[in-house]
Amino acid sequence: MRELRHFLSFLTGPKSVKISLISGIAIIIAALVDAVFFLNILDMLTKGKAPDAATLLRLGYESTLIFIGYVILLCGLLNSAFLMLRNHNFNAPPKKLQIQFTILFTFIIAFLVARASVVLLDVPVNHAYQLWIKGYRVHHFFFGIGLLVIGGWLGHIQYGRLITRISAALYGIGAGLVVDEFGLLLTFGDYWAAQSYIFFVIISLLFLIMLLLEAYKLFNTLPSSLS
Repeated sequence: MRELRHFLSFLTGPKSVKISLISGIAIIIAALVDAVFFLNILDMLTKGKAPDAATLLRLGYESTLIFIGYVILLCGLLNSAFLMLRNHNFNAPPKKLQIQFTILFTFIIAFLVARASVVLLDVPVNHAYQLWIKGYRVHHFFFGIGLLVIGGWLGHIQYGRLITRISAALYGIGAGLVVDEFGLLLTFGDYWAAQSYIFFVIISLLFLIMLLLEAYKLFNTLPSSLS
């Protein structure tokens, strides 16, 4: 338990990480309070000038706040892992941590970029931004599956660090594109189904746990005077 406490203290030590964690937790708590007392905090904070949450994420106020808070928490922990990668006091190169970091980072970016592009371009209704081949609509989860296959294949080829990083990035991007349309796959056509957000949280939590496990192992290689 003592080592775990030291690790958590080390992980949350940087000021930027603390700000992200506190902000994310505060937003999530605000969402829970909002859900209980029906305060519409998002409207209060923006004085009614914020776009309707349904227009952006197709979620309610509380779900939107929880999602935003969770993403901020993720970014804070990713920032902490990035700072660990730049720490020159480790006895061995943090190769596994780099891989886990790359997978989670690219997964988050791919999901958010894909969702933002659909929101901003109205892809589901705007045919100008849709890809059709011989009468079939090609959704971006097809590209995600392809990237997952390529990334997984490259991951089994021992051609050095660069290929390993590329495979990790392709794997993360592919997973993000697939999860972005998970709701569409489960509901047979509803891109805005909440299942996509739910699976984003589940998959990113799994990636985050693996990232933190690698960070904990790496932390234990630090000299006691530094950890």
